[in-house]
Amino acid sequence: MSIFDSEAFQNGQPSGLDAVQRLGKGVIDGSERLARLQLQALRVTSDGFFASWRRLLSAHGPEAVAELSPAAQAERLLEYGRQVQELASASQRVFLDLARQQMDASATQLRGMVAEVSKNAPADAESLVSALETAAKSADCLYGRGWKAAGQGVELADNVIRLSREAGRLVVGKPKG
Repeated sequence: MSIFDSEAFQNGQPSGLDAVQRLGKGVIDGSERLARLQLQALRVTSDGFFASWRRLLSAHGPEAVAELSPAAQAERLLEYGRQVQELASASQRVFLDLARQQMDASATQLRGMVAEVSKNAPADAESLVSALETAAKSADCLYGRGWKAAGQGVELADNVIRLSREAGRLVVGKPKG
């Protein structure tokens, strides 16, 4: 019996290709959303710029000029920033999910290979098999800690988005809701 299972390797290839395809789709979708967001922000900003210039040119006195407050531009800028942050956070979740699926598949394959080696190893290789099993358990532990940290990172990004949205509402004087 062979230690390397070529059938398991071949069965793992379609899931890898599927993950690459989903990753590519996620990158393309995120890029399209970001491009649409940038075009929309550019359109709104340029429209606001020219509208402000028209109002400034038609203003008759200092009171009329003072009414041209930058609050509307600040609100639009904050909204654009919020949307970009949400897009980045959503993309991060997609990439994290795909990576988790791939790591789960790899961990399962590693456990299967360790079990296969344990089953087919000669009797005098017991210490080597034990070391291999310990290494696999350590890799699983490290994997679990890594996902916990990645989950905390996504949660932190969501909190930053929430806090920046609340701060933006306070800056432009818009009530919560």
